[in-house]
Amino acid sequence: MGPDARYLIRVLRLGPGAEVLLLDGTGRVFRSEIREAGRELVRVVVTGAAELPAEPGLRVTLVQALAKGDRFDTVVQKATELGVARIIPVNSERVVVRLTSDKADRRRERWQRIATEAAEQCRRPQVPAVDPVIDFSEALGLVPKDALSLFFWEEERRVALKDVLRSRPPADEVLVFIGPEGGFTGQEAAAAADRTTVSVSLGPRLLRTDTAGPVAVALVLYEWGDLG
Repeated sequence: MGPDARYLIRVLRLGPGAEVLLLDGTGRVFRSEIREAGRELVRVVVTGAAELPAEPGLRVTLVQALAKGDRFDTVVQKATELGVARIIPVNSERVVVRLTSDKADRRRERWQRIATEAAEQCRRPQVPAVDPVIDFSEALGLVPKDALSLFFWEEERRVALKDVLRSRPPADEVLVFIGPEGGFTGQEAAAAADRTTVSVSLGPRLLRTDTAGPVAVALVLYEWGDLG
């Protein structure tokens, strides 16, 4: 019995006749009914199509530096709940965690599973993609031409996020760059500026990396997306 089936039977304690929603992760949703619920097998029959709230019209990509422990797990979960479209894990200069290729692949599989579970929990019809781990310089090269790229840096003292978002028309896509526990370096900030990213501040308090990512995503989606 897989994890979804175990959750239905052992946690929610659903049985034959119960109605459930099935999400295929690509935006389609189906109404279904449990017909059989045994110790090793759950049989579900699709009864028709269903609709869930639409995805945010604004596409937000979170470019988040790796973090210690299970902090990145939290970032993936909360960013998914908020409505992020894509998550790109990056190695930056001050990242403490250094993953081998095999370990990075296993972590990515876990993060994608967390994103899937979070999407199911909050009834998102589409699961955000979690990219392979890449270097910071590679991530800068992924910035689309017409997207707004926001570089969150604790050394920024002049430009506030709210001023940037309220002084221009909404973009169709926003990239949010968040550094590791030690923050981005001055050299990384300069490299980001060369790629036309906008250096911004979240305010006077220094947030943990696993707090800063979801907060930044939430604020962007509040101003330009469907939150609030």
